[in-house]
Amino acid sequence: MNQVTHDNHYVPKVYLKQWSDDGLHIWAYRLLVSNENVRDWYHRSMEKTAFFRDLYTEIENEEEIDEFEKWLESEFESPVQESIRKVLKDNPLSSRDWEQLASFLGAQDLRTPQSYLESTERWKRTLPDLMEKTLADSVRKLENNELRKNIKILPNEYSNFYNEVLDINVVKSSESENGQGYVKAEVTVGRKLWLQSQRFALTKTIKALKGHKWCIVHPAHGHQWFTSDNPVIKLNDYGNGTYDLRGGWGRKGGNILMPISPRHLLFTQIGDDLPDRLTLTSEQTKKFQRLIAERAFRWLFAREPMSIISQMRPRHVDTEAFTNEEKQWRNWHKFQKQAEKTKKPPNP
Repeated sequence: MNQVTHDNHYVPKVYLKQWSDDGLHIWAYRLLVSNENVRDWYHRSMEKTAFFRDLYTEIENEEEIDEFEKWLESEFESPVQESIRKVLKDNPLSSRDWEQLASFLGAQDLRTPQSYLESTERWKRTLPDLMEKTLADSVRKLENNELRKNIKILPNEYSNFYNEVLDINVVKSSESENGQGYVKAEVTVGRKLWLQSQRFALTKTIKALKGHKWCIVHPAHGHQWFTSDNPVIKLNDYGNGTYDLRGGWGRKGGNILMPISPRHLLFTQIGDDLPDRLTLTSEQTKKFQRLIAERAFRWLFAREPMSIISQMRPRHVDTEAFTNEEKQWRNWHKFQKQAEKTKKPPNP
């Protein structure tokens, strides 16, 4: 039996190594710390950086499997390595290279803990409407005598991905306590839904990213790109200094960017025809750096300690918050397994 990978890297080593000064370690700046005495920068092993235990582990036939981790590696991490090498050497990129880079960016956008937290908040807003539609359509099927034990009401391209998490059942009158039949709809907002939604986006919605015109952006002379544990920035810039980082993959005029190395950043302005390479001014570079720092979840990474990072994103000292968050992620797998078994929302 193949050994299951339990240490799931949500920022892969194939990406982080561009900021390594020795091929094994990376300089890391932690944003949430337990006390003032914690040093600002750590020279951390990449093997022990940007991972959580069992973040992607799934349960199949009561056995733990790591198919999602393997899928990310085979479909997104391994294919992009040659394209990244070309970027680092400033070589011309083929259309295939641009697609590989865009796909890698898409996977990186979805696979992080911050993505999970944002997704659960979105589902809390949107799933009630979906469930209401599900129940209404199910009742219609009943009225048309289309009784089935498991009703699949989503379009085919959705059903293949979400039938595992949307549990729609008809309880017959003879099976209910009060003698009345009803339609029951259940969904567990947790890891299983998150992984299924990533599979769908990275096989269907990813087409939007591949269709954009991308370019490689260099920082101004004397500056460098750093990166983070949540390195994809989706910017909506409204002008006059107002913006948000809640953009999508296909919103015309929106910007999507992700650092590739200290000298290279992948960038698109959706709908625009960009050159293959750009070099920014010092002011533009600092703007992009601020966005990278702002979008970080709990860590920022660099080739070397950079004082500008602590100025752009001062760390937050909170013993209670630090301890509680560490405990929540330590118990992640236990909570998620329990939720998937009982179909109750897990702890964050």
